[in-house]
Amino acid sequence: MNQPIILRGNIEKVFYAGPKFSAGRLRGTDGKSHSFAGNLFATEGQHIALAGRWETHPDYGRQFKVEHVEIEMPSGAEGLAQFIANHPEVKGIGPSRAAKIVQACGDDFEGVLLESPERIAQVAKVPLPTIQNLRNVWITSRKFNAAMTWLSAFGLTHHQVTTLIEKLGNNALAILRDDPYRLMREIKGLGFKKVDQIARKMGTAKEHQPRIRAGILHCIHEALGEGDCWVELEELVERANLLLIMDCLDSRERIEAELNGLIPEKTLRCVDMGGRVVAALPFIHEQESALARFFEQGAEEVHRVETQELDEIIERACPTLNEKQEYAIRTALVQRISLISGGAGVGKSFCVSVIDAICEKLGLEVALTAPTGKAAKRLEELSGREAKTIHRLLGYDGNAFAKGPDDPIDADVLIVDEVSMVDVTLAWHLFQAVDLTRTSVVLVGDHNQLPPVGPGNILRDLIQTRAVPTTILDECVRQAGVLKENSTAILTGQVNKTSDKHPDGRCDWYLVDQFTDPMGVSRCLREMFSNVLEEKLGFDLLRDVQVLTPTHKGSLGTQALNEELQRLVQRKRFGVEVPPRPANRRPPLLKGDKVIQTRNNYDLGVMNGSIGFMKDIYANGTLVIEFDDRTVEIEKGSENLRDIQLAYVLTFHKCQGSEFPCAVVIVHKAHSFMHHRNLFYTGVTRARTTAIVLGDRWGVRNCAQKVQVDNRKTFLSQLLRTAPASATCGDFAFAAEG
Repeated sequence: MNQPIILRGNIEKVFYAGPKFSAGRLRGTDGKSHSFAGNLFATEGQHIALAGRWETHPDYGRQFKVEHVEIEMPSGAEGLAQFIANHPEVKGIGPSRAAKIVQACGDDFEGVLLESPERIAQVAKVPLPTIQNLRNVWITSRKFNAAMTWLSAFGLTHHQVTTLIEKLGNNALAILRDDPYRLMREIKGLGFKKVDQIARKMGTAKEHQPRIRAGILHCIHEALGEGDCWVELEELVERANLLLIMDCLDSRERIEAELNGLIPEKTLRCVDMGGRVVAALPFIHEQESALARFFEQGAEEVHRVETQELDEIIERACPTLNEKQEYAIRTALVQRISLISGGAGVGKSFCVSVIDAICEKLGLEVALTAPTGKAAKRLEELSGREAKTIHRLLGYDGNAFAKGPDDPIDADVLIVDEVSMVDVTLAWHLFQAVDLTRTSVVLVGDHNQLPPVGPGNILRDLIQTRAVPTTILDECVRQAGVLKENSTAILTGQVNKTSDKHPDGRCDWYLVDQFTDPMGVSRCLREMFSNVLEEKLGFDLLRDVQVLTPTHKGSLGTQALNEELQRLVQRKRFGVEVPPRPANRRPPLLKGDKVIQTRNNYDLGVMNGSIGFMKDIYANGTLVIEFDDRTVEIEKGSENLRDIQLAYVLTFHKCQGSEFPCAVVIVHKAHSFMHHRNLFYTGVTRARTTAIVLGDRWGVRNCAQKVQVDNRKTFLSQLLRTAPASATCGDFAFAAEG
């Protein structure tokens, strides 16, 4: 009863095809037509064996649910003739010749083809080289199908199996039997735990050397995912031992032995840090060492103008600067590298605009850059000149950076905004392309925001070590307004009540914290989208409002809330009822939907974090998406479609560097395991005019009061401790601000 059913035949129609899911119609060997859906990448005309079970879908009726797939060699005269005539690598044989070849082989097609190709050529009157090519294609296809069948049995998708065979060839079986953990290197997104399950099914021993090595590297990559650049050696052995659970008494010794083997191979690097031996990936250590050497030059001055003349220029440019703002601007104009940091409303953007204006008067070429498209756009609005993402500035094409030591950035002053988001690797690529003999660097960021998603913590390392001249702006300027004052108050653990109304009835700050039940938050959010945000506050639901939540999963995660808001907005704005989502499939994308790009796509010219709107869907299923600076078309079933997701609700991390007229920030005890005040602060500072804090009283208070001291393990923080002390303006305490 537990054995899957095998359904054989040819795929005659594909309704939807993606890397992990396809639906269509199969013409079975019994001559009947069957609907199917499941874990495969289907193409029309494919001869295939589907393993799975029959089910009755609530919307699509009786269909075959595919669990895994086998590609079968054709059998029977008609199937063999179609294979020969239609295979793209079989040249010079049409349908009539294919039929003659099959007839010439009789009942033993494979045996005759392999043993007597000359006889087939003579009987079918086909050149011998053509038959020899057919023979080679048949052998290759047979090996390919064997590999496909073997790998599919371990739960890999059809797309993953095809990718593997393309990379490893038909020898994939032998290679993976020897080292199944190679799957981690060959297929993006396959982690150690999934591959370990596959390896165990293959019968791989727990003490297998490649398994131990893969486990060690998994622990290193896991630390990188947590933001750390290194792991203490003893901790690494302990992590690996807990992960691998080997059935032997000398498991630690085996792990240490493999660690010692990875170091001379330069797969890992061990570094002595004041008596502590730590392990890291070599490229991370090299990049942080290069960054330390770069920042050590930050104390050098550049003399472009006399001091008295500079004083007069700054005074004329803006006579209302406070002491720290003036210091920040002066430092930026006379130092090779300088840093400006501070919370919301302290005038960082104003300082950038003054620096930019003064440079223009001095005839200096300024380059403006930021990690995200949204942040770069804000720089453009601030300065009135072009700003680029760091990737675009460096000419990244998806494979390589055009700018570097041999072709540095052509500018006198480089201003980098939102530095808190920049991880080690991106910072290294950026500063590799800076020639400090010509270009000064001004770094701008908010140390109160979340650290970068990737490894490292450049902004905080620089502030803690004072490696470069640093200004901490801490005075909230008069024109900052209630929104920024209330946002900054969170850094002291205080969450203010709803602010006073403007004459138009709108408030800058709303605190709605009475919902102890997560479903109450969900209902309130739906009510706001139905009757409040647009009708009473005047915000465009799609273009002005952004909902933020800490997690993807759960009743208050992005996945559930996106589906709820999609149904509501589609019904309200477009009169469309969203069809039910089939199991194991993501929500459908519909005309008018708000979406986000989740990966840099240089072919389309759309960067990670870009928000767009579904402008149209053609009859053939092609999606037309309108982003800020371009409109793109994505074909149905395309790989690019995987990177497009609904964006009515986004995580706090995904919104870093962006601003919206109205931000609805969900802070509820259901997410208390993720709460800390820097997360809260990052969320509310995404609002340009109105912030709405939505949750429960305990969750809001706990999030604001929970101080999470950032203890990311970086080489840079250690390497910069020996850097010469540099001038600093403004007191700073990490412990107080989390």
